[in-house]
Amino acid sequence: MNELHLVRAVYDDPPPPSEQAAAAARGRMLSQDDTARQRRRRAWRVPLGLVAAATAAAVVAGMTLATDDPARPRTGVQATPDALSPRGMMLAAASRAELQHQGRYWYTHQRTAFAALALGRTGGYVVEERDETFEWTGRTPGDGKSFYGRDFAGRPQTDADADAWRAAGSPRSWTVRSSGVSRTVGTTSGSWQADDPADTSGGTFNMGGVGQLTYQELQELPTDPGDLRTLLCEGSIKLADGRSGAPKHCGDATSVLDKVFDILANTPVPPKVRAGLMRLVTDYPGVQRLGTVTDPLGRTAVALAAPFESADGRGRIQRQVLFDQRTGKLLGSCDIQLEPGPDSEKWQVPGRMLNYWLVVDSGWSDAEPTLPD
Repeated sequence: MNELHLVRAVYDDPPPPSEQAAAAARGRMLSQDDTARQRRRRAWRVPLGLVAAATAAAVVAGMTLATDDPARPRTGVQATPDALSPRGMMLAAASRAELQHQGRYWYTHQRTAFAALALGRTGGYVVEERDETFEWTGRTPGDGKSFYGRDFAGRPQTDADADAWRAAGSPRSWTVRSSGVSRTVGTTSGSWQADDPADTSGGTFNMGGVGQLTYQELQELPTDPGDLRTLLCEGSIKLADGRSGAPKHCGDATSVLDKVFDILANTPVPPKVRAGLMRLVTDYPGVQRLGTVTDPLGRTAVALAAPFESADGRGRIQRQVLFDQRTGKLLGSCDIQLEPGPDSEKWQVPGRMLNYWLVVDSGWSDAEPTLPD
């Protein structure tokens, strides 16, 4: 562990650079034009358009989320005081990430949610359509791998939505519509379904935007933030058969946050590589450091964020990525409405959480992982 990062975390951020210095740094950091793009995501029966995430205080002040029990309101997403500067919080989290354990099996348990308006006679309020996935992969060939998915219980999103739901008689399901498709969202979770429980492969891992890598290749990745930027943004993607695929691309701050989020959520890169990726996005041009917030599961987090213009006319949106400062683990990501666009719905007001993608749990296990309850 680099203790220097923990010492530096005690101090406030240095003065901002001049406009000329910032422009020069941006030119060095970005290998492509700055163009907002939607997050590439792997989904299990999740509505189209769902990207990801977790929450910032300044944007969602006054907006309170419902609990997993729709009849019971949950604690609001809000900022909490902290003695460290926002940059110091992230550097401290990165240093903690260097200490994470490695084992024989990599697993990740994730939950996604997409906000939508409940339709029909008892509708008129916003609910979250949610899904869960659980997967694990052995670190050597023959250790096996598994992927599971299920519908997770939907819920009214805010306290006001929960009040409207109760006033409508507390229906146990809702009809929602997005991307031109209508669906039914229920308040009970479905059972886990396996894609291929008998898969005996293992030993290879997909590193989003980089390619298919073996466990040993992951151990040989660079740890320096500058070298990691080169790895993510230059050259070509490595295909499973060893050939070169599409050229890599890094655009604006949001696209780089997306790349790092995808890798940390879905790839067991070594602890020092995880720390290097966190340091990369902490100081990446255009990334905002929000400080301490609370995520949709009530977990204390330190957040990074970047705004982007929606490609589908929904206006200006802020994407946030959250980390546990104590452990350095990734907690999730979310999109918050900043300014509505010409195609926004009436309920998509500033401060509304549009969707989130949470890492409920992830890490290494020495024993074959089992499904969560």
